[in-house]
Amino acid sequence: MTDGWSLLADLVVTLTAALVLGVIFEKLKQNAIIGYLLAGVLVGPSTTAWVSSPKDVQTLSEFGVALLLFTLGLEFSLRRLVRLGKVAILGGLIQILLVIVVFTGGGMALGLELKTAVTLGAIASLASTAVVLRLLADTGDIDTLHGRSSVGILLMQDIAVVPLVMMVTIMGGQAASAAGGKGSLPIGQLLINSGILIAIMFLVVTVVLPRLLDASAFARNRELPILTAIATCMASAWGAHEAGLSPALGAFLAGMLLAETKFAEQIRSDVFPLRTLFVTLFVASIGMVLNVPFLGQHIGLVVVGLVAVLVLKALFTFAAVKPFLPSHLAAVAVAITLCQVGEFSFVLAKIGRSNGLLSEFLFQLVVSVSVASLILTPTIVTFAPKVARFLSLKLFNIKKMAEAERKERKGLRNHVLLIGFGEAGQAAGQQLHDSNVKVLVMDIDHRLVTEAEERGMLGVLGDASQDSNLLHAGAPEAKAIIIALPDFRVSKMIISHLQLVAPHVPIIVRARYHRFADELDMSGAEIVVDEETLVGLKLGDRVVELLSKPRTRKVRPESASHSDR
Repeated sequence: MTDGWSLLADLVVTLTAALVLGVIFEKLKQNAIIGYLLAGVLVGPSTTAWVSSPKDVQTLSEFGVALLLFTLGLEFSLRRLVRLGKVAILGGLIQILLVIVVFTGGGMALGLELKTAVTLGAIASLASTAVVLRLLADTGDIDTLHGRSSVGILLMQDIAVVPLVMMVTIMGGQAASAAGGKGSLPIGQLLINSGILIAIMFLVVTVVLPRLLDASAFARNRELPILTAIATCMASAWGAHEAGLSPALGAFLAGMLLAETKFAEQIRSDVFPLRTLFVTLFVASIGMVLNVPFLGQHIGLVVVGLVAVLVLKALFTFAAVKPFLPSHLAAVAVAITLCQVGEFSFVLAKIGRSNGLLSEFLFQLVVSVSVASLILTPTIVTFAPKVARFLSLKLFNIKKMAEAERKERKGLRNHVLLIGFGEAGQAAGQQLHDSNVKVLVMDIDHRLVTEAEERGMLGVLGDASQDSNLLHAGAPEAKAIIIALPDFRVSKMIISHLQLVAPHVPIIVRARYHRFADELDMSGAEIVVDEETLVGLKLGDRVVELLSKPRTRKVRPESASHSDR
């Protein structure tokens, strides 16, 4: 390693470039992580070579990988996993396995060894949690059916990182991590070392640390629990490295054990800034290893690889999630949203290179394809709903399927048609039902339709963006039509159909975000309920009500003693 000042200069150059390009991409309404990647490319040895020792920066950035897995462990729990539902657990698991199997078969057909082909499949199976979550939030799609399903599958993929890292490590026949291993060890010895490490860490985290964290000194100084957490993370990573295992796995195990302590939330919030710093370095270091001349010389191969990854991942993600989603439209949108290669894939790629599973040529090809897919991700995610609708109409006979699923309700009139039975729809429907108003609920989720019927309302399974379904639900004979969906694009589409089949019926529509309210109003809705404005008004009313009442504040002894400290 070079002297400390040279390393500091390299860090300054890397972080400054990441900051500048991150800000530029944020201004362009893109994800900053793409800017960090391109910053690494810019300052790396294959372009400007402004960083004199990229290997030192990459070595330091591996602490980011450890912290990333550590925070992932802090958030891991079986209860959280169960709450993800079948789409995330079963759909996500099937998606990972399908992609690995397909890419393994393709790799072997191209003449690659089994272990190398499996490694490529593992790399391709993961999507980008950081980029996709941000984009779904920015576009307002995170509350939609395809948005919620995508988030669940991403969380399942995050959990799957750990066994995938272990699998790639063991296949290499030696300790492997992004930072390098301890040396070649037999698989049996690796398993024995894993058991010893887990036993030691379990005793330390469950016996020693709770006594330390409950000490009075730790209670007075909130910095000490954080230092304890970081020390535990780094010690676990070092112990795993010495045992011939992946340091990232050691960090994950430490986080998972600490997640059961009462200080987990505090540790999570205080470690996040450090994680941001090191993960930024890690992402930039990936850009540094991108060989720009290689990209130029093999641009055709990179494009073919990129198209193959995007198309195959979309196809097999659709196949994995469709059995658990009632809508073809949502399943196609999820498949398109998750077709890129994610940031955790870089971790697997570096492990594969370090233990000899990936040649330098394959590593550069993987990095080139992955970086290209991340750069395209903002466009892909933004247009996923529109592309999904276009493909669904072309590939599936939605009208025929809806007719087969829906129930016959002849003579239905003088009712309120409620489209969407999520939290908002349930509240509106219950209020109308309690007021003796006949309510017909239409939703694409059979579970929600069943729930509506259990509450005493009428229910029909169907896609409200289809004219035939709206006619079948008696839209022309309805007193009013409520659209309680979170996705404003779908709401606009339904309004346009209602203008044709039921132009005289008043439409009340939900605007999840204020910026979409005017657009829904101009599309033909009679009333637009702006959630953000209503929440603001309600908050103001509550404060005025609170201030108008005389209040006597009682000071509890414990509050007084706490303030005296």
